Amino acid sequence: MALRGTNQEFGRPYNRRIVLESIRRHGPIARSDIARHVGLTVQTVSTIVRELEEQGYILSVREEPKGRGLPPATLRINPEGGYAVGIHLTPLGIDAALINLSGDVIESSRREAPNAAPDHAFDQIGAMVRDLTGKRPGGRVIGIGMALPGPFDVDSMSFVGPTTMTGWKHVALRERLTAATGLPAFFESDMAAAAMGERLYGIGARHSDYYYLYF
Repeated sequence: MALRGTNQEFGRPYNRRIVLESIRRHGPIARSDIARHVGLTVQTVSTIVRELEEQGYILSVREEPKGRGLPPATLRINPEGGYAVGIHLTPLGIDAALINLSGDVIESSRREAPNAAPDHAFDQIGAMVRDLTGKRPGGRVIGIGMALPGPFDVDSMSFVGPTTMTGWKHVALRERLTAATGLPAFFESDMAAAAMGERLYGIGARHSDYYYLYF
């Protein structure tokens, strides 16, 4: 899928995300190549890159010259520039992982919690997150995402079966997750989250369309 920036004034946060994603996908990469990939001017890209460097999200690398003149500096993701926490909640238990900006799992843990009610589950998640982030003292934790069986609040769908999360209908997932961890929170159905992971880091990254089968 092509990454395209926008010249609209309100699009600055979007352009930052697009430039960062281009560096993640294609790095090490020069500013001019980023501009070509995302459809922005080199000046706009350079301004965004400077901000991302100052904030520690990316690193600038310059190769040793092989002839006359200096080769252009190239940019890559700083793996230690930030972390995110991933939570997978199932009827059997809770898995948690601390992930760096390159998508590498740095630490992980699991707690058995059969058919956990929301209050118990969020207590467990809060404790797991404190344990994981404590292993990277001083590390910047950007946010947390939780995947769990869906669909959510779809009355026409059956909630009968081994993946049923009893007592989880109409739970304010994002608000409860933020309250338990103090982090900006996101949630998604487990099958959609798995497909997105494949899109970002797997074979799906090489295709504009693909199917993902989740059992």
